[in-house]
Amino acid sequence: MKTVTVELKNDNALRLLKELELANIIRVINESVEEEKTKLSKRLRGAITKERAEELNKQLNQMPL
Repeated sequence: MKTVTVELKNDNALRLLKELELANIIRVINESVEEEKTKLSKRLRGAITKERAEELNKQLNQMPL
């Protein structure tokens, strides 16, 4: 038996894997391994615009210590 990691490109891929599992061809061990390993910075990338980030940085630099 061999364990492999796959990246699912869409919901159809997950549906196909579930069908293979129901047919006892494969066993899905953990569906959310990639989400747990994703860095917070990667998950939040693009959450605010570059302009807003620059504005917030400017405001932080103007704050007294």
